[in-house]
Amino acid sequence: GVAVAEDAMVKTMAAEVPEAAPTDYSETNVQVEGIDEADIIKTDGEYIYTITGKTLFIIKAYPGEDAEIVSTMTFENRPNSLFINGDYLAVFGNYYDLDFFKEIDFTPRSGMTFFDIYDISDKEDPEILNEYKFEGRYFQGRMIGDYVYLVVTSTPDYRVGIPTPVIVEGVRKINMPVSDVYYYPLPYNNPQFATTHAVNLKDPQEDVNSKTVVIEMNPNMYMSHENIYITYTENINEYEIQQEIVVELMEPKLTDVDKQLIEKIRETDDDVLSKAEKDAKIMQIIQSYIAYLDSDEQDELEDEMEELLEERLEQYEYFEYTVIHKLSFDDGDISVEDTGKVPGHIINQFSMDEYKDVFRIGTTVNARWSRFDKQRTESTNHVLTLDEDLEILDHLADLAEGERIYSTRFMGDKLYMVTFRQVDPFFVIDLSDLENIVELGELKIPGFSRYLHPYDENTIIGIGRDATETGRTQGLKISLFDVSDVQNPEEVAKFVTEERYAQSTAEYEHKAFLFDREKELLVIPAYSYDYREGADNYNGAMVFKITRDEIELRGLIDHSDGSRRYNPAVERSLYIEELLYTKSPNLLRINSLLEDLESVKSIELKESYSGDIPIY
Repeated sequence: GVAVAEDAMVKTMAAEVPEAAPTDYSETNVQVEGIDEADIIKTDGEYIYTITGKTLFIIKAYPGEDAEIVSTMTFENRPNSLFINGDYLAVFGNYYDLDFFKEIDFTPRSGMTFFDIYDISDKEDPEILNEYKFEGRYFQGRMIGDYVYLVVTSTPDYRVGIPTPVIVEGVRKINMPVSDVYYYPLPYNNPQFATTHAVNLKDPQEDVNSKTVVIEMNPNMYMSHENIYITYTENINEYEIQQEIVVELMEPKLTDVDKQLIEKIRETDDDVLSKAEKDAKIMQIIQSYIAYLDSDEQDELEDEMEELLEERLEQYEYFEYTVIHKLSFDDGDISVEDTGKVPGHIINQFSMDEYKDVFRIGTTVNARWSRFDKQRTESTNHVLTLDEDLEILDHLADLAEGERIYSTRFMGDKLYMVTFRQVDPFFVIDLSDLENIVELGELKIPGFSRYLHPYDENTIIGIGRDATETGRTQGLKISLFDVSDVQNPEEVAKFVTEERYAQSTAEYEHKAFLFDREKELLVIPAYSYDYREGADNYNGAMVFKITRDEIELRGLIDHSDGSRRYNPAVERSLYIEELLYTKSPNLLRINSLLEDLESVKSIELKESYSGDIPIY
C-alpha cells in the first residue's frame, strides 16, 4: 500500500499572510451523527482529499479560482476509501502482491486490505507513519474520535492449521490469537471471518486491537456510539433438511463397509472436502443402497421421508433469518457481546438502528413455495425491537403482504418505511413503547423511494423512481413527505424527470447525497441514456433548491467528459462556503452556489504523474 509522491511539478508558493480556513463546509453524509464513514473524498474546508483509480489527490480547494492539485500519491494497489483527522490521513483498499507475500511467507486465501497512515501537516509532502495489511477483503470502515474501526471479511484457510486471521505491520506478521475469534453454535454452510480492527489514527504506533466473529456470506453492518452490529442472512434450505432426514433414516440400515466409508468422509479435513462435497458423497452412497431396494420398499421409504419432512418443516415459522452479532467498543478496546436472530433479511445499514440501548430492525421475508404447501407464501415485512442481550422485545409482523422493503429510516422513536410492488406504501411506525410497536399511518402513491433522508423532524426527503399505477417504473423521482400528522402522512412536493431512464447513484449510495437545509441545497448525481431518437441524455449532477414544501431544479452540472461513456459520471459532491464541488472519476468541477451555478474552475484528475519519488 506504500504510495509514491509526485509533487515536484505541482508545488506552489504559500501566501505571505495565510487566510483563515473556511468554517462552512459539508462532511460525508453519514447514518449516525458523530460517526464518520469511509469514503472516496473528504474535505477539511480548505483542502480536498480524493481518490481516482490508484491515485490520491490533495487539492487546495478554496478559494475556488485558485484551486489546484498540490500533491498526489500513487499506490501499488487500488485504494477505495480514506479518512482524515486533523493532520492525519488513512487510506486503504484491497491489496495483492505475490512478491510481498513471498517475503513474509504467507499467501492469503482472501487477499488482504492495506491500511496506510500519513502525516499530512505538509500537504505537498505527506509522510507515511505506519502501514498495515489485514487479511481479508475490505468491507466497512467507521471513525469515532481518534479510532478507525475497520471491518474486513476472509475465508478461513484450513491449510495452515489453526486458520486465525493475520495482521502484517510493516513486514512483521502477526497471527490473531484463537481467544479473539468467536464462534457461535449456529449452522454454518459457508463460514467466513468478519474481523474488526481498531486503529488509532493519531498514534499509529499503538497496538491494533482486533476481534473476529464467524459469519456467513454477504454481511451488513451498523455502528452506534457504543456498539457494532454485524449481520448476515441465514436461509433454511428445504432440500438440505430432506437430505438430513434421508441420512437419519438410511444410515442405520447400511452395511458396515458403507458406514465406515461415511465416517471416513466426515473425518476428512475441510480444506480437502467442503461440507457440500462431503454431503454429496454421503448421498451417493445412500442413493446406491436405495437403488437396490424393491419398489415396495422404496415407496414405503418415500412415504416415511415425506411424513418426517412435513413434521420437521412445521418447526420453522420462517425460512429466512437475519443473524446479528453485537460487539461493543470503547477507545479502541473491542469486546464481543451477544448474538441474536430475527426473521427475514435486511436491505442495507439503514434497516438497523440503536436507540436508548434498544436495537431496532426492519426486515423482509421473501415469498416462498414448498412442495408440501401447494400455495405460494407471499413476501411479508417485519419490524422488531431487541434488548441489550438481543432478545426480542416486540415484533410487528406481516406488513404489506406481497411487497418488500425498499427503504427505511429510523428517526427518534419513529420508523419511516417504504415498500413496493405496484404502489409505494409509505409507513409511519411508532416505536416509543419498545414492547408495543404500532403502525400509525400509511400513504399510498405510485413509485417508490430507495433512500430516505430527514429534512427536519417532521419532513422526509425520498429519492427513488416514479411508477405507473400498474407498477411499471418511470423516471427519477424526489419526494417531500410531511409526517407532522403521523396518522396521515402526505407527499407535499415532488420532482420527476421527464426521461424514463434517468437514474441516480444516490438511490443506493447515501454518500452521493448532498443536503443542507440552511442553504436550501440538494445535490445528487443524475444520468440518463435513452437510445430513442431525439432523447435528451445527460450525465452530471442535479442541483435543487429545496424547502419544506418545494423542490425546484436549479440546474445540471455537466460531467459527460468526466467518465467513460454510459457510466454514471458524478460520484460525490460537497460544498465549501459558497462553492459547490462535484467529482467524477477524471474531473473536479467548481461552481458558484450564488450566481446561477456559474462555473469557477475545472481540475482534471489524471491517474499518474511523472517524477515518481518513493515515500518511506
